[in-house]
Amino acid sequence: MALKELVTNADGRLSTTTTVQFLTFLTLAGTLIYSVYLDRGYVPDLFLYLAGFGGGLVATKGAVSAYKAAKESEK
Repeated sequence: MALKELVTNADGRLSTTTTVQFLTFLTLAGTLIYSVYLDRGYVPDLFLYLAGFGGGLVATKGAVSAYKAAKESEK
């Protein structure tokens, strides 16, 4: 599996949803490693904020796409 497959759709175009999810995973993994290395106690707070931000982006995009599809089907 190539890195390109992780961030593209089946037709080869860049997928914003997949890209956001992949980058959120990398950010959370990096945050975990760095926080453990520094022996910080606020790791759960960082995880909550970063995961909420990444999840919120994907959920918002999905809601907007569903709303647009519903509006187009009404026409």
